[in-house]
Amino acid sequence: MRYLGNKTKLLGAIEAAARRLGFEGGTVCDLFAGSGAVSRFFRSRGCRVLACDLMESSHVFQRVHLELDGAPSFDRLRSAVDLRQPGEHRPELPEGVTRTIAHLERVPATDGLFTRQYSPDGVAGRAFFRPDVTRRIDAIIAEIRDWFARDLIDELERDYLTAALIDAADRRANISGTYGAFLKRWQSNADGQLRLVPPEVGNGPVGAGHLGDASTWIGEVDADLLYLDPPYNGRQYAANYHIFEVIVRAVRCDDPPELEASIYGKTGLVPWRDKASKLCSRRGRECHDAFREILRATRIPRVVISYNEEGIITRDEFREMLSEYAGEPVEAGEWLTEIPYRRFRSDADGRISTTGSSRSYKSIPGRERDEVREWLFHVRRR
Repeated sequence: MRYLGNKTKLLGAIEAAARRLGFEGGTVCDLFAGSGAVSRFFRSRGCRVLACDLMESSHVFQRVHLELDGAPSFDRLRSAVDLRQPGEHRPELPEGVTRTIAHLERVPATDGLFTRQYSPDGVAGRAFFRPDVTRRIDAIIAEIRDWFARDLIDELERDYLTAALIDAADRRANISGTYGAFLKRWQSNADGQLRLVPPEVGNGPVGAGHLGDASTWIGEVDADLLYLDPPYNGRQYAANYHIFEVIVRAVRCDDPPELEASIYGKTGLVPWRDKASKLCSRRGRECHDAFREILRATRIPRVVISYNEEGIITRDEFREMLSEYAGEPVEAGEWLTEIPYRRFRSDADGRISTTGSSRSYKSIPGRERDEVREWLFHVRRR
């Protein structure tokens, strides 16, 4: 799944940083869980993971990755619905999963919210997906809603299927990286059938996903390690991944017409200001102060922080905040690991296809074009 800040390639370095702090296992708090890569990783290492995010779509993935103790069986559904198609043989999955997925992939296509709002066949002509893809999305949403309304699936089973749908839709999306814009020309990945892949359910202790503001929740959490991967620039996730949010809300909502009536703007946003993060703010010290409050509020004794060197908070500001957290000055070379990688671009320098605006990326002297560094801070309280 395409997601800003996904840390899949840094998992080994994150674990090494945690071990430098004396962390050998226990409970991990993943405070800005996003796509859930770090949460899944630590669960697979035998840790209990408590995750938090403001995004409803992230919460869906956290529940699937952390709260399920194995893939669901869909026993109630199978007793009431004739799931004729056996689906792809997957010996590691219950037959109920493969049959349910196969059934959803064959539900008759229908016009619905996604076709009207996020395909060129809709009134706004938003070319996020081919119309044949949106009709499949609409049909699957309707089927999941119907099953839940009839009490044939529970909340975790609903979230499991919703996670599969989000992932499938993302693989067919006509975007360059985020949903802040769609492309004028269709990418090759936008063609083809919508294919549902059963989400991975982690092995390890059952944890929990929390939906809400990290700054108001962190003070309640007892854990052995705090992992922080906050947003580092002005891109608000709720405005760049609204398509994921609409899928979740369409599956869950009691009033689909009201949801559709709330969609607005060139990219089909839904109201998102209540999910705006101060950590994306460049107004004065708003971002810095919000991060400091998290470190002050937590009682967790170890922290590992991922942050991009091009982000809003400076290295010196991190040194100051982490010295306060540690209760002593942090020493150069002992609190920070720098990891080189290639800059994420959702567009090239110059004109952006759907917005007409322009953006330029700065090259850092002495480095290859687009080479930037991820800061990995690791500090323990005295």
